[in-house]
Amino acid sequence: MDTIKIVFVSDIHLSPGQDWSDCIWKYTPNEEIPNLIERFVSIVNDELKPDLIIELGDRIIDVDNNSDCKNTAAIFEEIDNKVKCPVFHVDGNHDVVHVGKPELARLLENPELPYVRIYNGYKCIFFDSLDPMIDGVGGAVSEKQLEWLRHEMNCDDLPKMVFSHHPLNYHEIHRNFLIPSDTVPLMKVANCNEVRKILEEGKRFLFHGSGHLHWWSFRVTPKGTYLVNPPLSAAHPERINAPGWFMEADIWPKGKIDVKIHSIVPRRVVGNFVNC
Repeated sequence: MDTIKIVFVSDIHLSPGQDWSDCIWKYTPNEEIPNLIERFVSIVNDELKPDLIIELGDRIIDVDNNSDCKNTAAIFEEIDNKVKCPVFHVDGNHDVVHVGKPELARLLENPELPYVRIYNGYKCIFFDSLDPMIDGVGGAVSEKQLEWLRHEMNCDDLPKMVFSHHPLNYHEIHRNFLIPSDTVPLMKVANCNEVRKILEEGKRFLFHGSGHLHWWSFRVTPKGTYLVNPPLSAAHPERINAPGWFMEADIWPKGKIDVKIHSIVPRRVVGNFVNC
């Protein structure tokens, strides 16, 4: 089985024409995001040429139903319709405030969560970490979905990659000024220990990938690797010149993962992590 290259993008927070200067989103320079998306697509198509793109949620900032549907459709048009590889999506907390999950799936021409896709012999498992949403920011995984996840992790011998918006680990993020202190407990899946146990006791678990935290993280355990993708949109503290972070990962079927953190402004690789 060959290696596979995946590019992760998350926390795009597309919301043109909105003034967030008096709230936490003051670090999202709305006017820069369309250009960042355009440059991201160019880098993906002309330079990195991945097998897959995984969009890990919070593609918009919630405004109202009409705006959120329009902005979600714009993400599909500007990314899915312009890249030269398949794109798979998971929903973030901002995506589902005004738009139902079935409607999001329709707008993105994507299956409704949870779902599975087999690609080049790798099993990609996408679950809903907003089942239910908690306090508008956090989320959990329902008993029904836990049973589904347990089945998918054990019903075959394919190498498995698992994705959700929320991370499965606690992170010391109290010094991340992009995250209000009162939301820190909501920055991971509420029943993350149970989810991790299912993954790590399953067959051929390679890694879990997520977004949500507005920073990047790379954790290695004896039973799997946990990745957190950085935001495309955040520009702290200047509120201009958002770096446009995203993650590139080369994955081997026996579990090796080689990750590079990219920025668009300036264009460079800002970190490299390997789990073995």
